Amino acid sequence: MQLLYGKPVAERIQEEIRGRVAGLPMRPGLGVVLVGDDPASHLYVDLKAKAAAALGIRLEQHVFKVTDTEAAVLECIDALNHDDTIHGIIVQLPLPSGFDTDRVIAAIDPEKDADGFHQSNIEAFLTGESSSAPVFPEALIEMLRSSGEVLEGKQALVIAHSEYFGGVLQKACENIGLRADVLLSSMLDSQREKISVADIILTASGMPGSIDGSVIASGTIIVDGGIAKWDGRVVGDVDAESVADKAGFLSPVPGGVGPVTIACLLRRVVALAEAKKKSA
Repeated sequence: MQLLYGKPVAERIQEEIRGRVAGLPMRPGLGVVLVGDDPASHLYVDLKAKAAAALGIRLEQHVFKVTDTEAAVLECIDALNHDDTIHGIIVQLPLPSGFDTDRVIAAIDPEKDADGFHQSNIEAFLTGESSSAPVFPEALIEMLRSSGEVLEGKQALVIAHSEYFGGVLQKACENIGLRADVLLSSMLDSQREKISVADIILTASGMPGSIDGSVIASGTIIVDGGIAKWDGRVVGDVDAESVADKAGFLSPVPGGVGPVTIACLLRRVVALAEAKKKSA
C-alpha cells in the first residue's frame, strides 16, 4: 500500500498560487469569521493564517465570543461583503449551538464565498453551470489525482453523512470521468457490499475505523477525508492497519487531506481576486 501524503500536493498548489498572486495588482484578502472557543477551530484558523501569510494573501480574523449574538456576526459578514480589500469570506465551522449555520452562510456574498458553501454556488456546481466544487470536495479530488493512476471510467464510492454532501462529492467525481455512487454512513452496516466492488473510495463520514480490510477490494484507492478524536488520537474513517495489505493507496489521517484543503481554499481566494480584477 502506498500512502498519499498531502504535503507534496499542497506544495504544488502553493507554487501555483505564488505565481498567480505575483500577477495581481493587489494583495488578495480573506476574511475569516470565528465564533466561540473551540480549540480545533482556533487551530484550523491559525493554520490558514500561517499558510496565507507565506503566500502573500492577507487574512483578516474576526473573532466572536460564544456569548455574542448572531446579529453581530451577520453584521460583520455584511461589512466584509462591502469591503473591496476582501475578496473571499469564510465562516469557520462548526458554529456554537444557538447559531443558525445556514442563515450565517447564506449571508455571505456568493461572489466572495471562499469555501463554496453558499447554496447558490452549490446549485451552480450541481447543475453544471459552474465547474468550481466546494473546497473540501476539491481537496479530496486533488488527493485522488495524486495517486497518478488512470481514473476515468473507474467505479468510485462516496461515503458521507448526508445525501447533500454526498451528492456534491459524487458530482465532483463524475466531473473527472468516474462512475460514482453514494453510500450514507447510516447505511454502512447494511450495504457494505457496495464497498467491496469500488475501485475508489472517498470517505468523509467522521466514523473512526468504519472502513477496514475485510470489506475493500484488492488495490482500492482510498481517500480518507474523515477526522475524529478516538482514544486520545486524531484518526480518520479508515482502519489504516487493517487495510494495509489490500489497499493500493491510502491518504493518512493526519497528514493527508488537511493541508490540501487549506491550499485549495487559498487558491479559491486568489481566483476570486482575479475575478474581481476582471470585473473592475
